[in-house]
Amino acid sequence: MTTPPGLKKKRSLSTYLSYVGNFALAAMMLLSTADVIGRYFFNSPVLGAYEITEYLMLIMVFSFLALAQSAKVHINVDIIFNHLPAGIRRVLERLNHLVCLLMMILVSWMGIQRIWELKRTGEASVLLKIPDYPFAIFLVIGCLIFCIEFFKDVFRSTHTDAEREDS
Repeated sequence: MTTPPGLKKKRSLSTYLSYVGNFALAAMMLLSTADVIGRYFFNSPVLGAYEITEYLMLIMVFSFLALAQSAKVHINVDIIFNHLPAGIRRVLERLNHLVCLLMMILVSWMGIQRIWELKRTGEASVLLKIPDYPFAIFLVIGCLIFCIEFFKDVFRSTHTDAEREDS
């Protein structure tokens, strides 16, 4: 994977987690290719390909959220934002990071509760009987690392504001 613009070659949790996402993406591509080849050429699709693809998709999405935040490559609609005074933009940016942090903490908390529920009920995939809770654990890990990135952004914004005021 190439490093996104704005992200230096630093090794952070989000970078290491993205390697897991890269593996999930490659596995998903190989599985889909094998499934298509098996289905159309040998009339024998890969058993459980749809279920496995769902799990790999979850891993992939939650692997890249934190990296995208650290590289600041999430989609922004800033038509009005760019016309606001710099002070208001800084406050709104910090507030945005704080609200996102709180929302991801809530998602993480709800994910932890869901892990216990999945573990207790023994929910599993229909065809292959793969337990669901390990993938919920991965969701929580991805969200917590995403929280770390938002936490860094809240304090990076504060630190940047303090430097501007000192100047």
